[in-house]
Amino acid sequence: MQMRHRAALDGVQLDSVDNRIMISRIETGDGKENISAVSLAGEGSGSRVTSIHRDMIDVTVKFRIRLKKRDMAERELVLEKANAWALNGGWLTTNYKTGRRIRVFRAQAATAGDPWDWTREYAIVFRACGVPYWQESTASSATASGSSGTVSLAVGGSEKTVMNAQFTNNSSSTCDNFSISTPESTISFSSLGLASGETLVIDHYDRGTRCNLRLRIRNTGNNYRSVYDKRTGDDDLILTPGTRSIEFSAQRSGSLTASCYGRFA
Repeated sequence: MQMRHRAALDGVQLDSVDNRIMISRIETGDGKENISAVSLAGEGSGSRVTSIHRDMIDVTVKFRIRLKKRDMAERELVLEKANAWALNGGWLTTNYKTGRRIRVFRAQAATAGDPWDWTREYAIVFRACGVPYWQESTASSATASGSSGTVSLAVGGSEKTVMNAQFTNNSSSTCDNFSISTPESTISFSSLGLASGETLVIDHYDRGTRCNLRLRIRNTGNNYRSVYDKRTGDDDLILTPGTRSIEFSAQRSGSLTASCYGRFA
């Protein structure tokens, strides 16, 4: 029977681990925002906002277990299956947020409570800290070639997001200097040592508990080496929703792919 509410982790539906699990509600909590401000100088009132930072967001999956009142032992087994499904977290998707996903870990397992309460509604709490937003499941991308240029990238969502980029050195000589900019930020590299056929990879690894910016070179043998120490400029490549112009400049000619996942509050 197709349920009204469905939730999956990395494509595995909760109600598929036991057909007696009936999801009753899926609730996305308010994002935990931290706002920093400094007082305005002089005698005037007011302050100036210096940063707005979201720490985390919770998603709670609530469900009931379809068993007779006296089947307490069986109810415990079904509950254990649900908690095991949630244990490692992953990409959480629902049947009502089409094309959206959120990377989570299990923050609170469902508890049994009173074993005689056969009408009990159970709850598993998931938390997203690395990227505390729902995101597009499919990235938007744009490509270009040459030693410099500008591409337009469609940025979805309603919140700021980060950009990934790959630049492959198609010349026969080493590329030491490379720069890429969004309207909001710039990352540049010097003494890069990007050999012919190698690819500079700027991406983000999201584990649910943290989101890491990775700056690496991938060689022709598909091995990586870090180039963090070659970077100058901003801490990350930031984008706001809309159509954004991405500029790049390189010492050598190559091919560029820029991409992003839109984020939603």
